[in-house]
Amino acid sequence: MNSKKPIFSVVWIGLVTSLVAQVGMLSGCGQFETWTNDSPEITTLTLPKEVPYGETVIFKVRVFDAETDDLTYAWEVSEGLLIGEAGPEVEWKAPDLPFQEIAPPRTVKVQVFVNDGGEEDVSESASILVYSKAYSVADELSGVYQLIRTEIDGKRVEGTGTLRLTEKTFTQEFENGDRFLVGSYKLIEPYDNRQGTIHWFIDGNSKPAVSTYTSDGRLLVLYSETTSTRHIYQR
Repeated sequence: MNSKKPIFSVVWIGLVTSLVAQVGMLSGCGQFETWTNDSPEITTLTLPKEVPYGETVIFKVRVFDAETDDLTYAWEVSEGLLIGEAGPEVEWKAPDLPFQEIAPPRTVKVQVFVNDGGEEDVSESASILVYSKAYSVADELSGVYQLIRTEIDGKRVEGTGTLRLTEKTFTQEFENGDRFLVGSYKLIEPYDNRQGTIHWFIDGNSKPAVSTYTSDGRLLVLYSETTSTRHIYQR
C-alpha cells in the first residue's frame, strides 16, 4: 500500500503555517513596540535663579526620547504670566512690583510637563526668586547708626543723634531735643549699596527732601545739596 501523503496537502499546510507565523510576528511586533515605548527623559531645565519684578525671561527644557515621538509640552507657574504657545521654550513675565516700590522677594515655582503620547507625563520643577533691587539695597543699608559728624558748608557743627533705617522707613533722633523726624524713603536710580540718591518723605510730607549717600558698610554719609549739609553716621 502506498502511504505517501498528497503533495498538495503538504504545500497547503505549509502556506497556512507560514501565514499564521507572519500574522503572529506582525502582531507581536506591534505589541513589542507598545510595550517598549520608553517615556521621554527631561535632561535639562534652564531658567534664571533670580529675576527682578516685572522682567521677562525665557524658560528652556531639553528632552531625550528614544523613539523620537512627537512631544507635547505644558508649563505651570505659581505667579507671573506665561507668554505664547507652550513648547520646549516659553517666555515668562515676572510679577509686577507691588505698589510700594520697596518690596521683599517672593519665590515662584515653575513646573514643566512633557508627554510623548503615552498615558503619563514626565515633569520637572524649579524655583525662581523674584526680587526688588531697591529692597535688596535698603536691606543692606538698614541698621542703627550713630551721628559722629555734621558739616554745614564744609564747617563742622556740634550735634549728636541716631539714625534708624529699615527696608521701608527711617527715623532721625537728635539728643539735643531740637528735632525728631519720622518718615520713609525712596531710592532713585541709579543706586547700589555703595552710593545713590535718596528721596526722604519726612513726617508724611509729600514733597521729598533729597540727599545723596555713600556707604562702605560701616560709615554712611548723607549730603543735602539744598542745605549744604553733610551728616556722617557710623553703624
